Amino acid sequence: MKERILIFLALITIIYGCTTKEVEGFNVNRLHDIWALESIAGEKITIDETVKNLPMLEIYVEEERVHGNTSCNTIDGKVEIDKNNITFYDIITTEKACPGDLEQKFLSALDKVNNYKIEKMKLYLYNNDREIMIFQKID
Repeated sequence: MKERILIFLALITIIYGCTTKEVEGFNVNRLHDIWALESIAGEKITIDETVKNLPMLEIYVEEERVHGNTSCNTIDGKVEIDKNNITFYDIITTEKACPGDLEQKFLSALDKVNNYKIEKMKLYLYNNDREIMIFQKID
């Protein structure tokens, strides 16, 4: 009976270890989610005649990739995460013509991001100490 319990505990440890990415004891799996943009540089983003959908990011921590949209075009790329540092790179987009300038603002802001924090179901992306974007967890 003791051996079965030990085997069970070992299996749980292996399974948990395979599904949780930690960087020197810092659990980054909280990033693995779908996030909808709330604001860029303090400007709240709202749906209107030029913004039909809120830009979104889906971060895949284990695969080190990101997928989402700019509210108009689909994006895919890579993400590097180390503790509270985060970098988005090799971002590619589809090429539909989009109204307004939200897409350009979004992609430009994403390019500047180098760290983050998660607090109260929100993802805050920063360039050093300057807040760049705020996302709301939607999944």
